[in-house]
Amino acid sequence: MQLIDAAALMHFPQPIRLRWQRRVLHFKRPAATSRGALTERSTYIIEAETSDGVGRGECCTMPGLLPEPTPDELDYWCNRIRENQGLTEAPAPSPIQFGMECALMAALRPGKPRWDTPFAHGETGIPIHHLIWMDSIDHMLAAMQQGIDAGFRCLKMKVGALPFADELQLLRHAHAAFPEAELRVDANGAFAPQEALAKLEALATAGVSLIEQPIRHGQWQKMAELCNTSPLPIALDEELIGNTPEILESIRPQAIVIKPSLHGGLLAAQNWARKAESLGIRWWVNSALESQIGLTALAEWCAYAAPGTMQGLGKGNLFTDDAYGPIQLAGNRLKMQQI
Repeated sequence: MQLIDAAALMHFPQPIRLRWQRRVLHFKRPAATSRGALTERSTYIIEAETSDGVGRGECCTMPGLLPEPTPDELDYWCNRIRENQGLTEAPAPSPIQFGMECALMAALRPGKPRWDTPFAHGETGIPIHHLIWMDSIDHMLAAMQQGIDAGFRCLKMKVGALPFADELQLLRHAHAAFPEAELRVDANGAFAPQEALAKLEALATAGVSLIEQPIRHGQWQKMAELCNTSPLPIALDEELIGNTPEILESIRPQAIVIKPSLHGGLLAAQNWARKAESLGIRWWVNSALESQIGLTALAEWCAYAAPGTMQGLGKGNLFTDDAYGPIQLAGNRLKMQQI
């Protein structure tokens, strides 16, 4: 993978001023997971200004997993980065760190993409999976059909909110109806440890190819046992929050899902990816309900660090008040529009 130049972000070439702004975004339809449904979300836009222009990043948290930053925290880190003329050795909390990094990277190249790649110039796209949000069975089946019709070949379904028997029936139906598609599921830690293995075995027989975070994070020994015995490959997600890449040596998952806004920022995401590669563990990036500002930074990094890899990025169309931006869906790929 290609690496970010961390030194350039820690020793900025000219004076910088940082500021932040809170935005509330409204979902086009409730975003349902096993942790509940969201109708709106707060996000914080970080701006890094130099005499050459302004770079923007996004500080985006996930309800129930990480707390929202306070105004005092945001003021503190904006002032600290300004005084230090770049990032500090001690990182900020994950969402703030991600927003700061993305803003500073953009400020290094005002008016240009953070990295020169074919994707950044609209020449290629990033393949992504088609996410099926929790809903009624009929609506989820319709969403799957829409994904297949659009050219997606990987369908990812949220599980853990409906009765498990109903979810299994839906997955079996999808496997029979769309045999050419890969089926993945994301439990968001919804399974109880004592029932997890039996559920993984049932999901495997239903045609599922991989599951993300089957049990609640923080249960390392049980997760390691599941990764060793599961008939399904397991990808860690929430498990990465607040931890370091060394946990991969203990748990030995088959894959990890990196969310830079939750897992320490882009520099930390880079470390997670390098550690995973050294252990033969697959990795890809999922977005975490960012607006177009955060999604653009994620897509630019994915195209730079892992060109051609299928990612779990959003489609850029979740919110009623964030409908237009540079990231647009073209079939089963994200493309950068020149705006």
